[in-house]
Amino acid sequence: MPEHGQRVGDSSLLLTDYHVHCDYSIDAVGTIDEYCSEALERGLVEICFTTHYDANPNSVGGDGFIRVKGEDLPAVPKNLEPYVRDVLAAHDRFYPGNLSVKLGVEFGWYTGASAEAEKLREEFGLDYMLCGIHELENLCFCCADSYDKCFSRFKVEEAIDRYCDQIIEAAECKAVDTIAHLDYIRKYGLKFYGSAIDDVLLQKCQESVFPVLAATDTKLEVNTSAMRRGFDSYFPRMPLLNAARRAGVDVKYLGSDAHQPDHVGFDFEIAAALTSLNYAGCED
Repeated sequence: MPEHGQRVGDSSLLLTDYHVHCDYSIDAVGTIDEYCSEALERGLVEICFTTHYDANPNSVGGDGFIRVKGEDLPAVPKNLEPYVRDVLAAHDRFYPGNLSVKLGVEFGWYTGASAEAEKLREEFGLDYMLCGIHELENLCFCCADSYDKCFSRFKVEEAIDRYCDQIIEAAECKAVDTIAHLDYIRKYGLKFYGSAIDDVLLQKCQESVFPVLAATDTKLEVNTSAMRRGFDSYFPRMPLLNAARRAGVDVKYLGSDAHQPDHVGFDFEIAAALTSLNYAGCED
């Protein structure tokens, strides 16, 4: 198996996907083996499963479940155990065939979540914890049936303040490696607030978020799913990504945010070229 960061030949990229949801996530389809097989088809050398773990006790109508054998069970550590076993077993099966399989979660952040995140990572020995921020004051802003209700409570500056406060809190948590899709609030925020949301988010990140990410060595991903959702750029968009780099933030991972097997590695060759990323998202 190639070493982390090693290139094949002079120009080939060894790409990995560090944001993948299998059917343990209630909004995804496809087995772990199906995703691994697709990764091999795409020529990836590593895949990290990051099933949703949303455990905010105060979430309003949230999807705080793990799907185990077709049954939706509460997001508690005991119900994560089958997922952990299956990912570890997949690593043993696929590693001899030149695919490394890593164990991770996308931890749905909420205010005061640090202790739970740290306990979860330690209990299962997770390779990777991706932090997904999906709510403002316990209401989902990235769901089609709730974003209007969520955003209508705030002016754009207030929404961004609350969003960025969660990023900062997550970055200060010892368990978190990476902030997922940094400007995911644009998914419906752009429709609700207009382009002002981009300017406000950029300013807030430069003033308060990026210094914390850099100081805590919290990484960012380049999430290609935005292109599947009709946007003309990735999450985060290039002005935000470049500002993060100038502030010393490590942009390390590529993530497809796959929710079905054929999403794996989506648009990675282009994303890697545009963002100067190579294997596992490491900067040249």
